[in-house]
Amino acid sequence: MTMNEQYTVYLIGGDTGGEEQAVFTLHDVGARCRLTCIYRNKVVEAEEDDYFEALCQIRKQLEPEGILPFCYGASANIFPEGTVTEMSRGLVVCKVKAGEHPKKSDLVNIFDDGYDVMPVFVSMQQQFWDSWLASLPRSEDSEVTTPKVGIAPSLSRLLTFGFAKALKLLTPRPRGK
Repeated sequence: MTMNEQYTVYLIGGDTGGEEQAVFTLHDVGARCRLTCIYRNKVVEAEEDDYFEALCQIRKQLEPEGILPFCYGASANIFPEGTVTEMSRGLVVCKVKAGEHPKKSDLVNIFDDGYDVMPVFVSMQQQFWDSWLASLPRSEDSEVTTPKVGIAPSLSRLLTFGFAKALKLLTPRPRGK
């Protein structure tokens, strides 16, 4: 699969004025995922096992300037669930709510935005995940432990059935500049 998709994402913080944008370009490099971000006449890149992890690395490079991308991949309320992340190469994540397991309808593309995006720095996102995981009801057949490692069996079954259809709707669609 050769990918060379682009997404335009608004930036907030860092004196952006709310109107500044960055262009993210996705490149498949064999089994690796390279993400390029162009903003303020600067270029930052990251290469990781999936695009979500590459986005996290780019976000860490933007943090010293106080800049946050306004997209689900930078939102506190998402979870990069292992199976979903693996099948989408990190382009799809689950929106989450305290005390609730995500549903198929909670799947979102990391570069999309919505009314419920809550952009945070990477360390704050990790703290939210930890708190969300701790809020989940425990059962004998449910083992949710760390980000990207296992989910409740009921969610796993739900995501397996109909996942291809949901994934097709959420995978890259080029967005204009």
